[in-house]
Amino acid sequence: MGDLRRCLASGEYGALKDCPLFESNFMQVTKTGEVANRVTVGIAATSPSLELPDLMLLARPTPSTAAQCQCQCPEALPFPDEELQLFGLLPLKFVRLYIHDESRYQIKVRLANGRTFYLQLLTHPLKLHQVFGQWIRLLYRLRFYHSDAPLAYEQGNAVYRQNRRKSN
Repeated sequence: MGDLRRCLASGEYGALKDCPLFESNFMQVTKTGEVANRVTVGIAATSPSLELPDLMLLARPTPSTAAQCQCQCPEALPFPDEELQLFGLLPLKFVRLYIHDESRYQIKVRLANGRTFYLQLLTHPLKLHQVFGQWIRLLYRLRFYHSDAPLAYEQGNAVYRQNRRKSN
């Protein structure tokens, strides 16, 4: 069970405690790659009957446990048994997720209000490629099925509609 799943199970989030959830730890970074803070991101489906996730959850370490591990060793990641505080529940229809820099395992998050932030995957170095690959597949599915994402046949329909208007 991941840290975010434990946070949902122990808190006042009864409706979310059993939802399908994909979560990872990230470092929020600037566009140039400078580290800002640590965040756990979860992508969840609020109902098991949904084909795709519909919610993005954001959590950060609670202040009392944030400074627990001071070592730089990769074995210490991702800070075991850390308490998280949920600070964001965002419907995915208001969020766009992109691959920002694949070589640095970074994704870009753009909110509907225009705010953008960058996240760098934080996991054991031997699992970076595998976990980031899972994020790439998830982002592809979300992007492909997003309600306002362009579909391959729309352009053909637009040409058909345009030709139809000219003939009338």
